[in-house]
Amino acid sequence: MSKKSISVLMLAVIALPVLAFAADNFVKAEIFSEEVERIIEVVNLVLALAAGVFAIKLAALAQGGTMEKTWNTLAVCSVLFVLLEVVGTLKGFEVVSIGGLGEIFEFLFVLTFVYCLYFTKKDLLNKMMR
Repeated sequence: MSKKSISVLMLAVIALPVLAFAADNFVKAEIFSEEVERIIEVVNLVLALAAGVFAIKLAALAQGGTMEKTWNTLAVCSVLFVLLEVVGTLKGFEVVSIGGLGEIFEFLFVLTFVYCLYFTKKDLLNKMMR
Protein backbone atom coordinates (compact mmCIF):
# COMPACT_ATOMS: atom_id res chain seq x y z
CA MET A 1 0.00 0.00 0.00
CA SER A 2 1.38 3.41 -0.96
CA LYS A 3 1.89 6.32 1.42
CA LYS A 4 -0.85 8.23 -0.39
CA SER A 5 -3.38 5.41 0.10
CA ILE A 6 -2.45 5.09 3.77
CA SER A 7 -2.88 8.85 4.27
CA VAL A 8 -6.33 8.82 2.65
CA LEU A 9 -7.36 5.77 4.68
CA MET A 10 -6.17 7.37 7.93
CA LEU A 11 -8.02 10.58 7.12
CA ALA A 12 -11.21 8.62 6.46
CA VAL A 13 -10.81 6.63 9.69
CA ILE A 14 -10.39 9.87 11.66
CA ALA A 15 -12.99 11.96 9.81
CA LEU A 16 -15.90 9.50 9.67
CA PRO A 17 -16.39 9.13 13.45
CA VAL A 18 -16.12 12.91 13.86
CA LEU A 19 -18.81 13.40 11.23
CA ALA A 20 -21.00 10.74 12.85
CA PHE A 21 -20.75 12.42 16.24
CA ALA A 22 -21.40 15.83 14.72
CA ALA A 23 -24.54 14.52 13.00
CA ASP A 24 -25.92 13.39 16.36
CA ASN A 25 -24.96 16.67 18.06
CA PHE A 26 -22.77 14.66 20.40
CA VAL A 27 -20.48 17.57 21.08
CA LYS A 28 -21.77 21.12 21.10
CA ALA A 29 -19.73 24.10 22.19
CA GLU A 30 -19.85 27.86 21.71
CA ILE A 31 -16.59 29.73 21.26
CA PHE A 32 -18.00 33.18 20.51
CA SER A 33 -21.21 34.96 21.34
CA GLU A 34 -23.69 35.53 18.53
CA GLU A 35 -22.72 39.21 18.25
CA VAL A 36 -19.03 38.34 17.84
CA GLU A 37 -19.94 35.70 15.23
CA ARG A 38 -21.83 38.32 13.22
CA ILE A 39 -18.86 40.70 13.32
CA ILE A 40 -16.52 37.89 12.22
CA GLU A 41 -18.94 36.97 9.42
CA VAL A 42 -18.90 40.55 8.08
CA VAL A 43 -15.08 40.72 8.34
CA ASN A 44 -14.82 37.36 6.50
CA LEU A 45 -17.11 38.66 3.76
CA VAL A 46 -15.07 41.84 3.30
CA LEU A 47 -11.80 39.86 3.23
CA ALA A 48 -13.28 37.37 0.74
CA LEU A 49 -14.39 40.21 -1.52
CA ALA A 50 -10.92 41.78 -1.34
CA ALA A 51 -9.28 38.43 -2.08
CA GLY A 52 -11.59 37.94 -5.06
CA VAL A 53 -10.73 41.35 -6.47
CA PHE A 54 -6.99 40.81 -5.97
CA ALA A 55 -7.14 37.34 -7.55
CA ILE A 56 -8.88 38.70 -10.64
CA LYS A 57 -6.34 41.53 -10.92
CA LEU A 58 -3.44 39.06 -10.55
CA ALA A 59 -4.95 36.80 -13.20
CA ALA A 60 -5.23 39.79 -15.53
CA LEU A 61 -1.56 40.64 -14.93
CA ALA A 62 -0.48 37.05 -15.59
CA GLN A 63 -2.10 36.82 -19.02
CA GLY A 64 0.33 35.28 -21.44
CA GLY A 65 2.72 34.23 -18.68
CA THR A 66 3.89 30.72 -17.98
CA MET A 67 1.43 30.36 -15.10
CA GLU A 68 -1.56 31.94 -16.87
CA LYS A 69 -3.83 28.90 -16.50
CA THR A 70 -2.99 28.58 -12.81
CA TRP A 71 -3.79 32.22 -12.07
CA ASN A 72 -7.01 32.06 -14.09
CA THR A 73 -8.12 28.96 -12.21
CA LEU A 74 -7.22 30.54 -8.85
CA ALA A 75 -9.28 33.59 -9.84
CA VAL A 76 -12.25 31.30 -10.52
CA CYS A 77 -11.65 29.67 -7.11
CA SER A 78 -11.64 33.08 -5.48
CA VAL A 79 -14.90 34.08 -7.12
CA LEU A 80 -16.49 30.80 -5.99
CA PHE A 81 -15.20 31.46 -2.47
CA VAL A 82 -16.71 34.96 -2.55
CA LEU A 83 -20.05 33.46 -3.63
CA LEU A 84 -19.81 30.91 -0.83
CA GLU A 85 -19.19 33.69 1.71
CA VAL A 86 -22.04 35.82 0.33
CA VAL A 87 -24.47 32.90 0.58
CA GLY A 88 -23.24 32.12 4.10
CA THR A 89 -23.55 35.73 5.21
CA LEU A 90 -27.05 36.09 3.76
CA LYS A 91 -28.07 32.89 5.52
CA GLY A 92 -26.36 33.91 8.78
CA PHE A 93 -28.16 37.26 8.85
CA GLU A 94 -31.40 35.51 7.86
CA VAL A 95 -31.83 37.66 4.75
CA VAL A 96 -32.11 34.82 2.21
CA SER A 97 -31.62 31.11 2.69
CA ILE A 98 -31.64 28.75 -0.28
CA GLY A 99 -31.10 25.22 0.97
CA GLY A 100 -28.13 23.51 -0.65
CA LEU A 101 -26.80 26.57 -2.50
CA GLY A 102 -23.86 26.97 -0.12
CA GLU A 103 -22.99 23.30 -0.52
CA ILE A 104 -23.03 23.65 -4.32
CA PHE A 105 -20.66 26.65 -4.21
CA GLU A 106 -18.47 24.84 -1.68
CA PHE A 107 -18.28 21.75 -3.90
CA LEU A 108 -17.45 23.83 -6.98
CA PHE A 109 -14.83 25.79 -5.01
CA VAL A 110 -13.11 22.64 -3.72
CA LEU A 111 -13.33 20.90 -7.10
CA THR A 112 -11.81 23.89 -8.90
CA PHE A 113 -9.11 24.29 -6.26
CA VAL A 114 -8.13 20.60 -6.43
CA TYR A 115 -8.05 20.82 -10.23
CA CYS A 116 -5.84 23.92 -10.02
CA LEU A 117 -3.39 22.23 -7.66
CA TYR A 118 -3.31 19.05 -9.77
CA PHE A 119 -2.83 20.93 -13.03
CA THR A 120 -0.16 23.20 -11.56
CA LYS A 121 1.77 20.27 -10.07
CA LYS A 122 1.64 18.45 -13.41
CA ASP A 123 2.68 21.59 -15.31
CA LEU A 124 5.59 22.33 -12.96
CA LEU A 125 6.83 18.74 -13.12
CA ASN A 126 6.73 18.89 -16.94
CA LYS A 127 8.75 22.12 -16.89
CA MET A 128 11.31 20.61 -14.49
CA MET A 129 11.77 17.54 -16.72
CA ARG A 130 12.62 19.61 -19.80
